[in-house]
Amino acid sequence: MAIAHPVTRFDLDRDVRTLEAMATRLTPYVYENELYGLMPGDLPKLTVGGFLMRLERLSAVRDKLTQKQQDAVTAAKSKAEELRTKWTVAYEGKITREFQARLTALNQFLSECAENPEACADNYSSSVEKRVIAEALADEANHLGVFSDEMKSGLAVVDNKLRRYSEAGDFIWDERLRAAYPRHKYWFLYVK
Repeated sequence: MAIAHPVTRFDLDRDVRTLEAMATRLTPYVYENELYGLMPGDLPKLTVGGFLMRLERLSAVRDKLTQKQQDAVTAAKSKAEELRTKWTVAYEGKITREFQARLTALNQFLSECAENPEACADNYSSSVEKRVIAEALADEANHLGVFSDEMKSGLAVVDNKLRRYSEAGDFIWDERLRAAYPRHKYWFLYVK
């Protein structure tokens, strides 16, 4: 019998604030060596993948945002386009480094699932964010023409392991995000 994953609640306002803060720090961050950049207060660490994930999902749920929040998303999108143009090599380097780091973290989580399936079920909905970020990074790497065969095979290995620990189910994140994550692409968010 499969264990249902708890549904992850979501704070749109916090996500917009995080995206705005990430956008203002992207330029110095992208050419620095640190993979996880500092952010103010209790906001998540700055990464290209975290930025791209938020930009993509907030763009997809734009109709749920206030005008001020929509303007912040538009500004962040412009910042991403500027970064792709001005800092291409550094930007691509961050993407490939972070992609590997996300796969490593997912593989570690999945190893722990083998040892403790109940803890795996309890932590899945928050841990799978790494897979969502990996998808955003893969999309961006593919768009830039740097999604290597090694990256593709690493993702396939993780997905095969994810499939072993899950079966098809309901959307596990906040229902407002469903439009951002269609089942055919984000199957790992529709599991139990």
